[in-house]
Amino acid sequence: MKRLAHFFFLLIFPLLMGSSHPFFVSITEVEYSSKTKELGIATKFFPDDLEEALRKFSGKKYDLVSGEKKSTGDAINSYFTRHVQVLVNGKPRQLSFLGYEIEKEVVWVYYNATKIGGVKSIEVISTLMYDYKAEHTNIIHIKMDEKRQSFKLNAPEQSATLAK
Repeated sequence: MKRLAHFFFLLIFPLLMGSSHPFFVSITEVEYSSKTKELGIATKFFPDDLEEALRKFSGKKYDLVSGEKKSTGDAINSYFTRHVQVLVNGKPRQLSFLGYEIEKEVVWVYYNATKIGGVKSIEVISTLMYDYKAEHTNIIHIKMDEKRQSFKLNAPEQSATLAK
């Protein structure tokens, strides 16, 4: 039995090591506060996935950990702007890129929009990473004050909406 377990380990271990992680997912958190009239967006990626998506998008290689932060940030902003749109009450909102940071084994990308009042609905349209991996999943959490809803989008699904 011990030999069988050892054989199984030797057979499966290289397959597991062949990819950096077995699933492809990003998580986008959108939060609106009627008190501050501000919409905040934070998206979490695996760094290697985002680097590869940026390479496919721009034709250039990026290193999120030790690369040049300004040009990498510009590339992330271009990619994100192409693949994410936020509609408030059915109208597109301009988002401001705040930057990105590496936290342990993930990269966080931050945006916000200010001076937003009278919010009745928030819709997030996202095709993030679909051009990188067709099996990519976008998890989207939308919070309006105390109301919260989560969505799981698989290609070709693109839209998540929370309404009051």
